[in-house]
Amino acid sequence: MIKKLALSFCLLALALCIAMPAMAQDTLYSNLGTGDNVYQCCTGWTVSGTGTLGTSFTQANEFTAMASGSISQIDIGIGYVTGTNSFYAALYTVGSDGNPGTQLDRWDNLSSSQNFGGCCGLVSITGISGVSLTAGESYFLVLGPENISDTTWMAWNNSNSATGLDLFSTDGGSTWTSNGTSPQGAFDILGSSGGGTTPEPSSLILLGTGLLGAFGTMRRKLMK
Repeated sequence: MIKKLALSFCLLALALCIAMPAMAQDTLYSNLGTGDNVYQCCTGWTVSGTGTLGTSFTQANEFTAMASGSISQIDIGIGYVTGTNSFYAALYTVGSDGNPGTQLDRWDNLSSSQNFGGCCGLVSITGISGVSLTAGESYFLVLGPENISDTTWMAWNNSNSATGLDLFSTDGGSTWTSNGTSPQGAFDILGSSGGGTTPEPSSLILLGTGLLGAFGTMRRKLMK
């Protein structure tokens, strides 16, 4: 009897696991490839301070959200060239002038373990909360040196396929210059679109069977 009871509860636990929705993240935006083709290894946008190149470059790439949802992670294809291995990333709305408008969030002191010219390390920003995207609306992802005078020299790898408006700034984002429609820097944005997962009928059937089995075993035990 004890063995039958234990088996019933095992079936019940298995049914509950199958019926529970998966915690997978949704893709709110992505221009990354797959396998060995995640991004272009050897072309990209310069992110730098004045300390090495003599000119500072902050890059802003416009993109349109593919889905609405709350952001939990951003992955960026950026390689280290030389100098201080440190940069920031920030998310902006599009202002009325077509430049970055309102800053939604900023993540500082990021660094890359991937040297520029190689593939395909990503800088992942995780644990993001309180920031959402709306499907069909445009935003800017901005990458820049922590300080305009840093020796930082990074390269934001180009996407293999996606193009969009690219802007750059030599004064830390006070003013912007347009490169027009150009290859986008490689990145994705992950999060929760808020859509619930409905258990499949087979899962519900297994759940019901487990419940009935457990109840029947307990009832027989009590009656003896």
